[in-house]
Amino acid sequence: MNEERLRSLLREAPVPGGEEAERRGLRVLEAALGERSPPRRAVLPRAALALAIAGLLAILLLSPAGAAVRHWIGDVFDEGVPNAEPELSRIPGGGRLAVSSSAGPWVVRPDGSRRLLGTYREASWSPHGLFLAAASGRTLTAVEPDGDPRWSLTAPAQVADPRWSPSGLRIAYRSGRALRVVHADGSADTQLDRSVAPLAPAWSPAGLNVLAYLDRGGRVVVADADSGRPLASAVALPGIMALQWGPRGELLEASPDSLRLRQIRLEKLGGGIRLGSVKPLPRPGSGRIAEAVLSPRGGTVALVRRLGGVAQTRTEVDLVDSAAGSVRRLFRTPGQLGEIAWSPDSKRLLIAWPQADQWLFVPTSGRGRLRAVAGISRAFAPGSPAGRGVGAFPRVSGWCCSASSP
Repeated sequence: MNEERLRSLLREAPVPGGEEAERRGLRVLEAALGERSPPRRAVLPRAALALAIAGLLAILLLSPAGAAVRHWIGDVFDEGVPNAEPELSRIPGGGRLAVSSSAGPWVVRPDGSRRLLGTYREASWSPHGLFLAAASGRTLTAVEPDGDPRWSLTAPAQVADPRWSPSGLRIAYRSGRALRVVHADGSADTQLDRSVAPLAPAWSPAGLNVLAYLDRGGRVVVADADSGRPLASAVALPGIMALQWGPRGELLEASPDSLRLRQIRLEKLGGGIRLGSVKPLPRPGSGRIAEAVLSPRGGTVALVRRLGGVAQTRTEVDLVDSAAGSVRRLFRTPGQLGEIAWSPDSKRLLIAWPQADQWLFVPTSGRGRLRAVAGISRAFAPGSPAGRGVGAFPRVSGWCCSASSP
């Protein structure tokens, strides 16, 4: 037997008493483990790891690269309010909406039900919601909320921007380049100015048949709507895109870059009008103003501002307090918001969000629940595929009725 074979046999041969020794060793080991307390977790290393991760995230979010990450996160989570209501079941706070769409203008009742008025291009409310002034081509029509026309007239040129006076006795509208006024029964249709700017006129809220408008020379003109006599005029804000006469006698002028209010006072002696001094309103940061609307109770202007470039557009809705000169952000989101409309009691704003195909009803106090309604395009274009985009999105042209209405 050679040496290698002998070594192999010795390795395989059992050791005398070996099995008993192995069992005794196992019993001793089990007893020792039973008396030992559970090991404590290493808390400090885990806490240090968490702090390191938090620091890394802070550096990332504060860096230029982090800005891109934040923008991406906003795009993912802020493209529409999650779990929005699938359809409008009621109008928060009540009232009725006039909505212009590609199918024509609609009336939305407080319970959310809606009715298409006809194949008009646009429509606006009478002061107490009894009628709407609707435009289609060269035709101006007074139509009831159920769609029944009361009267129609044919204008010399295409009709645009019909606006009913607070007295309920007159309707002003643009016909081509001219500004015209007609009695509420469709009679006495007359030309007030033969050449005006393409901007909706604004009626005096005092119940007088007095009208403010922008002429072709860039001046704000206040005129007697019955006689056609100019009562006062002043140079308008450069680039003016909105003109609104508020309930406190203030005339709002808005451009993409600035806002201002001008007081208009009735002179009791002589029955004239005096244009007061101009009060610039604070500009809320950078960006361009896309919409500016005075609240029905006056004093507060709601703004839609577009921020950023074409590739990374963001939109912000702000409330400007004209008395305090303060600005409060109400809503901000990536993408483009559409128009805004005040509720009759000034407690809510309807904010259109075309890219998300939603309407947002936002409390202006900053408290309370935001309501989001989805499927707006489809709701106002029956039988058509839902168009998602600013051009195809329905536009709110009025929330009836004013706070002073009975």
